[in-house]
Amino acid sequence: MLVYKDKMQVTSSKYRKKATKDLEKEREGNRSQLVSHRAPLYVVADNIRSLDNVGLLFRLCELTRVRKLYLCGITGYPKVEKNERRAEWKAERADQRIKKTAIYAVPFVPWQHSRSALSIVKKLKSEGVQIVVLEQVFGSTVYNQIDYRLPLALVVGHEIKGVSQKIINEADFITEIPTFGIGNSLNVAIATGITLYKIIEKTAVFGKM
Repeated sequence: MLVYKDKMQVTSSKYRKKATKDLEKEREGNRSQLVSHRAPLYVVADNIRSLDNVGLLFRLCELTRVRKLYLCGITGYPKVEKNERRAEWKAERADQRIKKTAIYAVPFVPWQHSRSALSIVKKLKSEGVQIVVLEQVFGSTVYNQIDYRLPLALVVGHEIKGVSQKIINEADFITEIPTFGIGNSLNVAIATGITLYKIIEKTAVFGKM
């Protein structure tokens, strides 16, 4: 119900905004399960250049309980305690930038850095994982029209160059999200989020949405 007073719209208390404490209360007693029980979903990042986008991928993967995030090629990754190959300043810079957009998520997302996204894709495919590449190609399928099946790996690529052709050749499906403005593509993290939630909806991995 909406009440108008002095020309200002006031909403009923039924629609009171949730505070952080309300959101945290909804997950009370369920935290360990949320961390340990993950969906049979993988995200493979092929040469993502923006550390801000990497941080957003971490947050998306935590919220959708992705089993593992693969950061490949030039994709930046958080600082590691052992066998850190990067210079201290470079590792520290990457860690800070990623955590700026990931906020809390990095410790709660299983992840791995690999020099080759192609090798990761081939490995997952050999294990029976469905490979879905998010890319603009001739003959692609719109993201909401795919018969997704689990386990599934979603591959996303470089903000300009996209996913490599060799990986596209390994895909079970190549999908894209339509755009209706002057721009011809979405930000990679936004596109990943849209697609992940459609996969969750269509596979009912967390029950009916």
